Amino acid sequence: MMRPARLAVLVALAVGASLPACRSATRREPPRRDAEARAHTPSPASPATPDTPPAPDTPAPPAAAPPAPPAPAADDAAWREVFPHVRVHIARREVEFDGVVPIDPHNPQTPRIFLEALACTADTKEHESLVMTRARPSHVHAALLLVGLQPGAPGRWDWTGDTIRAIPPTGPRVRVEVHVARDGRDVAEPLASWAVSARTGESLVSHDAGHGLVFAGSQMITRAGDSVYRADAEGCIVGLTTFGGETIAWTAMHHHDTAVEDPAWIADPARLPPFGSPVRVRITPAD
Repeated sequence: MMRPARLAVLVALAVGASLPACRSATRREPPRRDAEARAHTPSPASPATPDTPPAPDTPAPPAAAPPAPPAPAADDAAWREVFPHVRVHIARREVEFDGVVPIDPHNPQTPRIFLEALACTADTKEHESLVMTRARPSHVHAALLLVGLQPGAPGRWDWTGDTIRAIPPTGPRVRVEVHVARDGRDVAEPLASWAVSARTGESLVSHDAGHGLVFAGSQMITRAGDSVYRADAEGCIVGLTTFGGETIAWTAMHHHDTAVEDPAWIADPARLPPFGSPVRVRITPAD
């Protein structure tokens, strides 16, 4: 469990960011890595402007008025960006962060991508995660404090002699949905529904019926003499297998060591959007 002093630091960061000086959220596509850039299709170039000006006795056509920007939706106006790539909707007690799909199960050469996390940060577990984000886990933690949630504790494995005992994570239940464009519409789907059993094809949600995600809150650890937020160091924002440092943890315990448990979960190619697709991950209290 995170020490009270460290929680106080995160609260201070969150409260400071939520003052009126904070800027309104702007939907931004997170920076693409090289592989993601290959998945992006550039927009067609604008037609070239003729070099020859109109004849002096021919009046130039009036300049077209620029299109009016769309009026912001009431929902968008209520979102506030409190950290880079992290937004909060105080009235609805929701937190949202930007991400992309970092894997490609549609590629015939990589049809079975085993998972250890549901959402992670860049340069950590993106080869085995459904979503990759540039948001920092500690910032997501602070945003969840802003909407009134208090963390529990991550799950852990207790070895006693030759036996291993699972100690599940605790904390308030949360819904984690991923917003993605499908057929030109913004669609919200449970992030966990994109993971399926490698053996049976059954979804994680139905296989682990009764389980879900909790705000576990990671923990503070010491590395190279410095105290750091473990999920910032390891990259796991929304966990699947239990490492013990997840900000948001899956309550059914699945071990990451193949000597203890065979890899079980893969990305569902029928549901996962194309590689490089931008998404928004939204976290809401479940109770």
